[in-house]
Amino acid sequence: MGGYFNIAGRKVATHHLVLGVLAGYGLVINAALPKTDKTKQPPINASSDEESKYIQEFLKSVETEQQPAKH
Repeated sequence: MGGYFNIAGRKVATHHLVLGVLAGYGLVINAALPKTDKTKQPPINASSDEESKYIQEFLKSVETEQQPAKH
C-alpha cells in the first residue's frame, strides 16, 4: 500500500500521519477564528418611530411562526 514510519516502536502508515497533520491544522484554524454571537441582530435604521415599531412587530411575528410546534 504505502510506506510506514516506526514511531515509538510501532508501525504508523504515512497516510495516517498525513490525516493527523491535516486534522490538527484544521483544529488550530478553528480555534484561532473569532467566535461571533449568532443572536445579535443588525441595527434597524428606520426613518420614523412608526416604521421602527412596524419592523419590530414584523420580526416578532416571523420568529413566532418559525418556532417548531410543541406536541
